[in-house]
Amino acid sequence: MALQVHRSEVMTVVWAERFEPLVSAAGPFDRWLTPRWEMSWRPSAAPIDGPVAKLGGQPFWVDEPFWPASRSSGDPMTFIGQFPLPGSCGRMAYLFLSDEDGTYDLDGGENALLVQPHGRVPPFVNGDIRGTGPSLSRRGTDWFAREPVELHLDLSAPNDAEATAFERHVAYRDAALQGASTEDGELPDVSCRSYVGGQPLFWQPWTPPQIDDSWRFFFQLDGAEGWGEDAFALNFGGGTGYAFLSQDQREGRFFWDCV
Repeated sequence: MALQVHRSEVMTVVWAERFEPLVSAAGPFDRWLTPRWEMSWRPSAAPIDGPVAKLGGQPFWVDEPFWPASRSSGDPMTFIGQFPLPGSCGRMAYLFLSDEDGTYDLDGGENALLVQPHGRVPPFVNGDIRGTGPSLSRRGTDWFAREPVELHLDLSAPNDAEATAFERHVAYRDAALQGASTEDGELPDVSCRSYVGGQPLFWQPWTPPQIDDSWRFFFQLDGAEGWGEDAFALNFGGGTGYAFLSQDQREGRFFWDCV
């Protein structure tokens, strides 16, 4: 009997096999996964029901469902997306954000990055055993109306100009992190700030997040207003969100930064 391999399983393997973890990484601001791949998204004509990378829709749980709740309101958080873990086929990270203030905090209880299977729920996260709940949307006919979205996540290599601009920004970031003087003049634009692997690019690198050296950088995702050409609404104050994994890849942390 021929072995049947579903397309979603193939996509997960491809995502996981694109990255090589580096043992030389010594902290959350180092390059841990290489190479760096830029993220893009496209609408799905049907629900994406499988262990693949996506934004919106409902989670595809690979273990018992657990839906996190806002620490301040107790309301279910919004499911943002799911991301296959590097080098480990079938394991996923699920990102949730509440509608309350404080989603920028690493451990404020208003966001959650959950790992399955064999993951640890962060100690500051509460929730319920439920499989479905609020999910990512964009703005509808007016600013306050919402339309649910579900998007495929694709990876592509940055072009040479983007790669060069990125390395300039990394050098600027490193100088700021070390308290050294930074270069004068304009830095080249990095047009895609949503990517997996490489090093995180903070909007305010001179005030980095208070996260210790036991964590490793996973991906970053740009926010959007969800209007016009924006595929989704994600309030990061006009900035970017950052995801980190523990060294054993069993626990996650998330925060966002803006100008």
